[in-house]
Amino acid sequence: MNKLFLSVMALLAFTSSFAQRQADYIEKFNNKIETILLNKLNGHVLIKESDKITDFNPENNSAEWVVSEKEIGAMSTLNVAKKLNAAMSDPDLLKIFESSDQLTFIENSPFIKGVVNGKDVIVNASNGQIVFNSEAKGYKVLLSQFLLEEKQFLFFAVEGKEFKIILYDLASGNEKWATSVGTKDGMLKSLTAMFSRSAQTRKDQVLASGNAIYGTINNKLYKLDKESGKLYWSPDYEVSRFYVSQGGGHVIIIKNNGGILSLKKDLNVLQAETGKPIWKEDVTTRFIAYIEDWGDKFLLAHSSGFNFYDYSTGQKIWKKNAKGDDIKQVISIGDDYLYVADNEMSLIDKDGKQKWKNFIEISDDKTDPVYYLNKIYNNRVFYLTATYGNMVDYTTGKKIWRGNIKFEKERPLLYVQDDRTKSFLVYNDEKLYKFDPNATDKPEAFSKLRVKNEKSLSGIELFDWGVSLTGENEVIGVNLDGSTKYQKTYKEPGEAARRLLKTGAIIGSGYFGLRAGLKEGLASIETSVVYKNEKGETVTE
Repeated sequence: MNKLFLSVMALLAFTSSFAQRQADYIEKFNNKIETILLNKLNGHVLIKESDKITDFNPENNSAEWVVSEKEIGAMSTLNVAKKLNAAMSDPDLLKIFESSDQLTFIENSPFIKGVVNGKDVIVNASNGQIVFNSEAKGYKVLLSQFLLEEKQFLFFAVEGKEFKIILYDLASGNEKWATSVGTKDGMLKSLTAMFSRSAQTRKDQVLASGNAIYGTINNKLYKLDKESGKLYWSPDYEVSRFYVSQGGGHVIIIKNNGGILSLKKDLNVLQAETGKPIWKEDVTTRFIAYIEDWGDKFLLAHSSGFNFYDYSTGQKIWKKNAKGDDIKQVISIGDDYLYVADNEMSLIDKDGKQKWKNFIEISDDKTDPVYYLNKIYNNRVFYLTATYGNMVDYTTGKKIWRGNIKFEKERPLLYVQDDRTKSFLVYNDEKLYKFDPNATDKPEAFSKLRVKNEKSLSGIELFDWGVSLTGENEVIGVNLDGSTKYQKTYKEPGEAARRLLKTGAIIGSGYFGLRAGLKEGLASIETSVVYKNEKGETVTE
């Protein structure tokens, strides 16, 4: 018998109820619990066991819906084996499917995907409706993407010895088409590496553009006809990421250069109709920070340069690249570009000309994480890194305070924005600071705390009365005047409940996005792409 300890008040934003030593409610589940997932669609908790998925409502201590073998079908090893066919008899291929205990949100959708009783199921997390069940299908789903506007799923699946891309219509519950893109013998080796936990981080993509569908499966790019599934072209080299231009005329591709430990990237632009590159030689760089598409041209910021390129010719538009070495991050603000080069930031206009006289140092080390960097209220730029915090006048490029707020980079740094006052509340080294965009004086810590295990602090939440800091074994409430509202440490079973919920929150963040807290270091920020019209207005991101 497995008992799940759910603290109701914990689900209601980690308030002071954590002072309690006992869980508010204990719900019993018959089988081993495999996954706990926080559902931010409604605040419920999704619990996956081997034979069912339950949506648990903490407000009334009841299950809102249950998906079990009654709806899916009982486990049948023989039937499953027949359906997976000869491909699944290969012991090496079976290793790919070992992780059947996970429950995950499908990106950009309200749907969750899991394996229940040996069957692939996709469920609407808001109401428990089963929208896909492999019980009646002859294939095993490896990857799934949701096309929001079309209300369709794009599956990468294995059927017998073939690997297929399948367009599945949500309304009819039928496959619109299925296109074979490889065989078991040709893809087994790369697939094993794809699902290996030690494999290089990669991201498969799929998107619809006009009458075409583009997709990358295990770094292999395909262009297919949206209506028929006909394969137009597929390059004979690996593509790790791709972006389709406005109008669908071009495809920007990014490739990994070198071995698995290499950090270098290659970039080129393909003619969408033929799949042929516009440049004879790729642009090779250590890091690609930002791409901005204007329809007829695109801006490319990478570690070796920062410029606009003409789609038709591939030629640079600005006479010179933007100044700065090792460009890592670019933020588009109106007609201007705020960017980080090495461990400094600067501002240029739409013609590539410098707007600030000098670069501004934002950290001690170029590898320091950047927690926040953007233009905020009162015409100021606020930056928050592992070592410094300060504000800069957007027009002049001069710091508001002569000296930076210095942070301890080995200690947690957490922040949250107060939308009411436009201020940022920042925690570091047992101190709380308030960065007010209207302030003229350098801020001092308005609260000094004594934290039992500071390195375990990982969350900060804002309430009407102040902020709550949470860690593995501790919760601290601080009023807006700096006084301590509460400070509690706790042990089992409360700790168990919080850890389960914390795990679910981390998993859920892949779908819902992160509000605040630690963001990746400069060297590993994922390339962002922004689409703009001829007036420079952002149309899609």
